[in-house]
Amino acid sequence: MPLRSYDDGPRNPFASWISTTPAGRMLCTTGEYGLYNYANLLDNIVSITDQPLTPTSKPTLRALASMEAEPVKHTEADLRPDVLYNGEPVGMDHRPRPSLTEHLTELEQTAHRWDWRNARLGRPAVVREDLFVVPIFGHIFRGGSRGQRFAFVLVSDKGEIVGQLGGMHLYRDSPFTGFCFEIAADPARERIYHLNRYGLFAWTATGVRAQRLDLEDKRYKLLKHFRLMDCSPAGELILVHRTQHLMLRLPCPTSLGDLGQVVENALRSYAKERTLLKRQWQPVNWHWTDSTAPLRRL
Repeated sequence: MPLRSYDDGPRNPFASWISTTPAGRMLCTTGEYGLYNYANLLDNIVSITDQPLTPTSKPTLRALASMEAEPVKHTEADLRPDVLYNGEPVGMDHRPRPSLTEHLTELEQTAHRWDWRNARLGRPAVVREDLFVVPIFGHIFRGGSRGQRFAFVLVSDKGEIVGQLGGMHLYRDSPFTGFCFEIAADPARERIYHLNRYGLFAWTATGVRAQRLDLEDKRYKLLKHFRLMDCSPAGELILVHRTQHLMLRLPCPTSLGDLGQVVENALRSYAKERTLLKRQWQPVNWHWTDSTAPLRRL
């Protein structure tokens, strides 16, 4: 299944997701055809650049990890000359091994290879210059997927799988409810965060869980309506309300043990500031409009 262009313009893909490291390198995901016999392009390779991206050229991507090691029906037309593993283009039977799904199957005594059938690769985050966290989650069923396998794998910039984030229960802490697969990291403090409908989680760079805020607690229950987006350079957690189209910044606590109090204070302030904004802007169905803003046509 070769890469095809369905228009007359040039086709020059680079990456489907990009994060930057403190030194300016780019942590990327790239897609491949043929995963689990699907004909469409799915993210499969985690890679990094060792040169900068410029207006006139794109750097070569060095593959660190693959989700699925053997996509089907690959030909030479599927090779990506800009994505290399051991100096050779990724494609056909050449990509990092063991794959993330192979590693997880071997690691978990109760797992078998079908547990990770039709798995999907999430958006990786930079923990520090030489360490990244890669989300991977199992098949999504129409009737509900709570309890399905998921993992947040720690991968080094040499392509070594060095561990995974611990302290999460497959059912009680499942990210499948609401499809909350986002992960955020603070490279300056080497912290990792995850938010889903059941809790706000924080880890150290070693993968040890340092904090879990239960969203059934009325102090934090409002977090169920937010989606975790990223960490700011100052270490703030950036959250977006799912329906009210507002952003919330959670200040960076000095100690992760103080995260609960920081979240409680931020949510209390959010409610007050939202009320003030509603009086000022009078949103319609939570759409914030400004009729005086100049309209610029592109």
